[in-house]
Amino acid sequence: GDFFDVYIDDIVLDNGIESKRIVVEHVGASSVLPMTKDQEVILVKQYRYAISDYTLEIPAGKKDFKEESGLVCAKRELEEETGYGSDHFRKVTEIYSAIGFSNEVVEIYVAYDIFPIKDSKNGDPDEFVEIVKMPLHEAIDLVKKGIIKDAKTVVALLSMT
Repeated sequence: GDFFDVYIDDIVLDNGIESKRIVVEHVGASSVLPMTKDQEVILVKQYRYAISDYTLEIPAGKKDFKEESGLVCAKRELEEETGYGSDHFRKVTEIYSAIGFSNEVVEIYVAYDIFPIKDSKNGDPDEFVEIVKMPLHEAIDLVKKGIIKDAKTVVALLSMT
């Protein structure tokens, strides 16, 4: 792919047994929980082919290159996917998205006091997202009810409790 490589490695386990491991080496990604001054969050609803379903997620995307700042990536994704910007970002944490087979690290940010950007950059041509705005407490309830299942979104929302 253009942002990951796949390797099959021969390894020797701690007990001396030979085995194979498939590793997806990923460039990394950033995500951002957009929050209004009124404690509302912006989520994006989109169809995810791998699970054949729609999800509610925070805006996110891959870094353009391995050394790209996570904050730069988060700002870009916020604007591209929602049309919003912010002057106040806080890094929440970093997570491994699929530690069993990938080294992908997703940085998670919160963007406070978001505002619409006039003439914002459009998203990727293959992304079709619907903007969903709701109170923070409702989004957290959707996590607790098992409706929001996306890992980065769950971490971001629960970090606000």
